[in-house]
Amino acid sequence: MSDNAEYVGNLVAAIIETGKVSQENWEEFSLVLGFNGDGVNDTYGYSYDGDGRWKAFSVRPSLISKEAEAYRKWLRQKDDKPFIKMLFQFNRENNGFNADFEYEDTSRWKVTPANIDRVIEELRPKLNR
Repeated sequence: MSDNAEYVGNLVAAIIETGKVSQENWEEFSLVLGFNGDGVNDTYGYSYDGDGRWKAFSVRPSLISKEAEAYRKWLRQKDDKPFIKMLFQFNRENNGFNADFEYEDTSRWKVTPANIDRVIEELRPKLNR
């Protein structure tokens, strides 16, 4: 198993073990993790079922911080600035995953009443195609 697969697997397991991924029949999820100097300080995301319906969920940061920080540390190159946000997506049918990172913009992927529909669609994983 590659290092990346191990770190990703640990993070996926930690997220699922919280029991917070909404919907019994979810197929994919997207979770945004915000980081500060102490580790994960914010999470929010959506689970999506096979019919395209979504449900919002969040995870208590302390429940996934160890795994998320280990992945973040492993990804960071020497002298690189650490990312402040990570979008983590997972498909449980095919174990596909995607991670995207933000280094500057604290408002990236932020959900507001004015943009909720757009952000929910933007965060929808496309890992089953």
